[in-house]
Amino acid sequence: MQQKTSLTLSADRREAAVRGTAGFPCGAYFTDIALYPASAISWHWREEIELSMVVGGAARVRFGSGAFVLNAGEGMFINAEALHAFDIVGDEGCRMISLVLDYSMLAGREDSVFARRYVMPLVESGAVKILRLTPEVEWQQQVLKCLREAFLIYDEGKYGFELLVRARLTECLWHIVRNMRAAMREYEGVSEASEERAKRMLDFIHMHYAEPIQLSDIAAAANVGERECLRAFKKTLGVTPTAYLLRYRSSMSAQMLLDTDKSIAEICFEVGFNSQSHYGQIFRRFFHMTPREYRARYAKPAKA
Repeated sequence: MQQKTSLTLSADRREAAVRGTAGFPCGAYFTDIALYPASAISWHWREEIELSMVVGGAARVRFGSGAFVLNAGEGMFINAEALHAFDIVGDEGCRMISLVLDYSMLAGREDSVFARRYVMPLVESGAVKILRLTPEVEWQQQVLKCLREAFLIYDEGKYGFELLVRARLTECLWHIVRNMRAAMREYEGVSEASEERAKRMLDFIHMHYAEPIQLSDIAAAANVGERECLRAFKKTLGVTPTAYLLRYRSSMSAQMLLDTDKSIAEICFEVGFNSQSHYGQIFRRFFHMTPREYRARYAKPAKA
């Protein structure tokens, strides 16, 4: 089991991380969102599937078609390539346990009945991008139970743990596929254009955030007009492109405050702000303190 405090992302916001081993591509993680910059996990996606459960505090999960809050004891299934983000709700922070796995671990060979009948229909269905799991629903309670057991077995790492973890995750998959089968069938053929456009616009922002960026530049990255740019971005991410850009610049500056000894003025201009007063105002909005206070509180002491 690993503790996560940051994301390693490629240019297209795909999380770049190795899960387990080539022979057992599954990783178990403990995540404390309060340890991330701005106490939030920024927008990202991954090629693997994930099962997570909140074990303390609460988090807001944002995704393409909306958002929901997870409280302690609740969890979620996140499908491959689903764009999502997290932030803390309330004053107790948020701590989660997760299992992230390459779905081939459950599917086996591409022509197997497991792949063709169960795993790939789920992975390829836009109907189940992100699924909230609550103990109030009986079958979802069973998924959460299997997830918790799989996490503990993985963490103990005793002989045969791979077999037992795979068995618990297979049971999780069975409950999800059986109960979401009708929704998966109804969804066939529905367009996912807004999410794909949003991904391209995110790519542009992450590559050019330090430069002067206009709404027209962001729209051009997805080959759409400004009105469609606003609509697709708001529908998928829940914020405007400008609001996202300001938050991203602030998050990048927060990392620089901790990782470098550059002055606050230098950092301000390097991440794309054109005045220190505006930078300070925006930084305070997201971090609830000034850049100077943030550095003083969280920067690690220099080694002698």
